[in-house]
Amino acid sequence: MTQPSMPEAPTIAAHENPDDRLSRLRLDLYSSEQLYRQLYRALRAAILSGDFSEGEAIPSENQLRDQFGIARTTVRNAMALLVSEGLVQQVRGRGTIVSHRPISHNIWNFGSFTELARKQGQRPVTRVLEHRVDNGQLVLVRARGLANGDSVTWLNVDTSELDLALYPGLDRYDFAAQSLYEVLRRDYDRHPLRSELLLTVVPASDRLREVFAPAPDVPGYLCASGDVLDADDRLVERTSIVYSPAVQMKFATRWGRETAPPGVQENKT
Repeated sequence: MTQPSMPEAPTIAAHENPDDRLSRLRLDLYSSEQLYRQLYRALRAAILSGDFSEGEAIPSENQLRDQFGIARTTVRNAMALLVSEGLVQQVRGRGTIVSHRPISHNIWNFGSFTELARKQGQRPVTRVLEHRVDNGQLVLVRARGLANGDSVTWLNVDTSELDLALYPGLDRYDFAAQSLYEVLRRDYDRHPLRSELLLTVVPASDRLREVFAPAPDVPGYLCASGDVLDADDRLVERTSIVYSPAVQMKFATRWGRETAPPGVQENKT
């Protein structure tokens, strides 16, 4: 007996447009997911797949509103998520520009905090907690945050250890005013390219509580520690970065078609 087919859920599709990239976007009216999150995910997928390339302007707020017949606030909320994730930046006179660079192989785009914040249109702030030389190593401890008017939200405390034999005179720089990685590239021709980091939890200390206040008081903080290397796999610095409880991290995992070897039964709860 032939089973009756279920009608497809109605979707909002972009109106006919010479740009095929827009015609592939869909919003599902029956979905429990809010429209702005659907639009965010659709645009995000288009950016990550390379449909919209680095430096290219994505459709404007008015274009998306008119093509989908959705509210302006829906488009703005979707754009805000893309901006917060660092996939786009809003540039006066140019619109919303793709700022995502695809990561190649297993090399991390380990850019500086200062450069990343500026790229996202934010104002980075650095507070130097320690700046000392110990057995030929520059030990630099900094609190890093973002300014919002007269207040600062502190996001992490990072510790860098650098060999002064590789970087003579590095201890004379003021790293409250300058980016460490900018200095390494500009004055020492060393280009941090990838990192090998271990995630652990470190106990709360008086210093961390003081920096991260008024964030929730917790028994420990997430810490990423390890080595930063250049394109020739030479050590650039040893680092540890302790994150505020206010920081949210997103991890994405791609599963293969088989999640267990043949013959192995998976237990699912």
